Amino acid sequence: MRRRVHRTWRSVFAAVSVLTVTFGFKTPPVAAGEVLQISNAWTLPADREGVDLPLLMTVTNDGDSADALVRVRCPVANFAEKHTVDRGEGAPAMRPISAIPIPAKSTLELKKDGYHVMLLQVRQTLSPGATFNCSIVFQKSGTIETEVHVKQTP
Repeated sequence: MRRRVHRTWRSVFAAVSVLTVTFGFKTPPVAAGEVLQISNAWTLPADREGVDLPLLMTVTNDGDSADALVRVRCPVANFAEKHTVDRGEGAPAMRPISAIPIPAKSTLELKKDGYHVMLLQVRQTLSPGATFNCSIVFQKSGTIETEVHVKQTP
């Protein structure tokens, strides 16, 4: 019985593969950085370890469909969280979110009073003029490596 099921799935897979090649149902993969571009990535200096810093940048989506920033990996921090600023009742407050939406055909500036990424528990001091690399992971476009500059102001 098990062999028959295995052969059946193999036959189904082969048929789907033939149809895909024959009728062109295959969607070409989008290489990271072809549709999305990251520019002006920067953070503030840190005079000690363990502090939390905003990671700010501009993301341009030239594609026809929306994407989402889902993860950030930076070797200078233990964690990174995506945040938005909630302007409900009372003073504005940061709150973590699962993803930052990147609309199609648009440019989104990640800034302290809007969508941004927080580098949590920085592992080292960061002096003005220093740079480091981070991996910015998008839902559809994959991972884009970007250089982050440490500076006092944009």
